[in-house]
Amino acid sequence: MNWIFTIFLLLSSVVMADDKIELSLSSGETIIADTFNADGDTLYLYLPSERGFGKGHIPTAQQLAFEGSDVWVLDLHASYMVAKNRSSVSKFNIDDLVELIGLTQSKGFKRLFFVTSGRGAQLALKAAHQWQSQHADSTYLKGHIFHSPHLIKGKPLLGTKAEYVAVAKASNLPVYMILPQYGTKYFRAEEIVKTLKLGGSSVFVHRLKDVRGGFHMRNEEDLTQADLKAKADLSNTYLQATSLLSSVKSMSPVTLAKDTVVKHNNAFSEPTLKPYKGKRRIALQLKDIQGQQVKLSDYKGQVVLLNFWASWCKPCIKEIPSLSRLGEQLKMQNFKIITVNVGESAREINEFKKRIKFDLPILLDDSGQAVQDWGVYAYPSNFLLDKNGIIHYTYRGALEWDAPVIVNTIKTLL
Repeated sequence: MNWIFTIFLLLSSVVMADDKIELSLSSGETIIADTFNADGDTLYLYLPSERGFGKGHIPTAQQLAFEGSDVWVLDLHASYMVAKNRSSVSKFNIDDLVELIGLTQSKGFKRLFFVTSGRGAQLALKAAHQWQSQHADSTYLKGHIFHSPHLIKGKPLLGTKAEYVAVAKASNLPVYMILPQYGTKYFRAEEIVKTLKLGGSSVFVHRLKDVRGGFHMRNEEDLTQADLKAKADLSNTYLQATSLLSSVKSMSPVTLAKDTVVKHNNAFSEPTLKPYKGKRRIALQLKDIQGQQVKLSDYKGQVVLLNFWASWCKPCIKEIPSLSRLGEQLKMQNFKIITVNVGESAREINEFKKRIKFDLPILLDDSGQAVQDWGVYAYPSNFLLDKNGIIHYTYRGALEWDAPVIVNTIKTLL
């Protein structure tokens, strides 16, 4: 069967889909979909993440069709003429998706599985919940296959526990969750599972060691060997998920509470460190890259910048030169930069250091415990501590650390 998949990989740049269809809905909207047809009774309905689709999903969709399952890929960004960004999925009409589910059923399919990733998981959960509310006796919807689902509401402050969107706590359909090791959701699996189970969902977790987030949507030339293997196995993974999800008898859906609106100030301003409002002192004890135990308390008497990062995180790599410049600028003062690598081995980091100059201390959070203790949900995340180990400032995202406004803030603690 592998040789068949190889042929699909070779043809994927030429053969896009069996058909591109336009689905006219009662709202007046027209939804564009690529279909991969098998004339079977099982439909995989692909919903986009906030980033939409590229072409990386095509080989898997073709293989699923070859195995006897139909695939519809909904290009909602083009259909609604919405830009691909973090908030895009909130602009799609759930009523339209509910009507579209009914339309797929009218085509003769007997069971439907949603497939999506990132914030697309919120879209799938909302559409499924609304369909079930209107079709209480229907067993057409069988479950969800989620890649690294983003179900967090807004942007949680560093050091605080994230709040999840209401629909994540009201889902009753079973969920098969695929989590690559090099992704922000890998060490949040238990938290996500616990949230989904609140509504009655059965949750299956499939961890992919050494695989990067987004592997399922990337083109083959952008993938590592581990990514390629995971992608080559993906159609079989989906079929395995289908079998598990179909074995679950779902509970009745619970009432969906309304999400409170989280408002963000989008006015332009120069990036600055943010005052910290969480637990002021957090313990940290990890091994460094040489295997020696290091405690945060070892640095009492020094101002510490604690930086959580990973080599697969592009913003993390972007800020490394400025971190190094900051360390050089303040090297004669009681100031220390400590970096915490999340989930990678010493061997992987040493390979990374051959490509990128990195001369800062590196601690290894290979279990994700420090990520959870410090309330980190995205990388890079940074904490600025005073000489007594008390957290004063944070910043989530990449900074130019030697910018005068940043250096001046740090100097207030020296």
